[in-house]
Amino acid sequence: MFATWNGYRIAAVFLLGLYLMGCSPSGVEVVGEVDEKQYQLAKRYQGEGRTEDALSAFLRVIDARRDAPESHLEAGYIYLRTMKDPVRSIYHFERYLQFKPQSPQAPQVRQLIETAQKEFARQLPAQPYQGDLDRIDLMELVKLMKDENEKLKRDLMTTQSRVKQLESVIGEASMRRSTTSGNGQSQTSAPSSVERVQRPSPTQPIPTVVDPTTVPRTYVVQSGDSLSTISRRFYGTPSRWIDIYQANRDRLSSENALKVGQTIRIP
Repeated sequence: MFATWNGYRIAAVFLLGLYLMGCSPSGVEVVGEVDEKQYQLAKRYQGEGRTEDALSAFLRVIDARRDAPESHLEAGYIYLRTMKDPVRSIYHFERYLQFKPQSPQAPQVRQLIETAQKEFARQLPAQPYQGDLDRIDLMELVKLMKDENEKLKRDLMTTQSRVKQLESVIGEASMRRSTTSGNGQSQTSAPSSVERVQRPSPTQPIPTVVDPTTVPRTYVVQSGDSLSTISRRFYGTPSRWIDIYQANRDRLSSENALKVGQTIRIP
């Protein structure tokens, strides 16, 4: 009887130990996703109306965990409803379904994916793909649109640089004329050699200012890197990881396929 009682006590202590280790014999998952500090912080931000901060916190949970279905679901909602970014929302909804294909929310999430696909098609000029969504390569179309947008941004920055250059030249010329006039010299005197060099000739084209954003950038993957951390390094936010992934589709089989020492493009 005494030996049996000791056996029960040993079994109880063993089960208690497993419980304290997160109900897993290996102790791999100690804290559930919804108990993560970043997840709870994200939910608090949502309640305060700080949507972008909430999204960043959900993405940090996704970046830190092997599986984070609830964070994928919340990120999908934010991208679809607030950010008006149906493509990113589709990605996160599909990731949720990979982790929880049989969950009670799964049918609703599949409907949200269809809604996001229709919203993306509606945003296209003249709605050329209505009724034919199954044949749209969403990611390729988005990449083309983003490339065009980036080109327009670079052209705008180049134009602004030229305007600033002209304003600087005109300002320096005006200061020289004011100085010459104050010394009692004629305002119509010949320009100095420095002024002749700096003032662009009306018959000569303005030299093109090289925009540093047009120079292709690469990055060598370090230990501990992920697409989110690399996005934060170059853009100040983890949410542009998908842009980096799209720019390296020929090098990455998935968003988690980074290898230490691998060179990737930074768009």
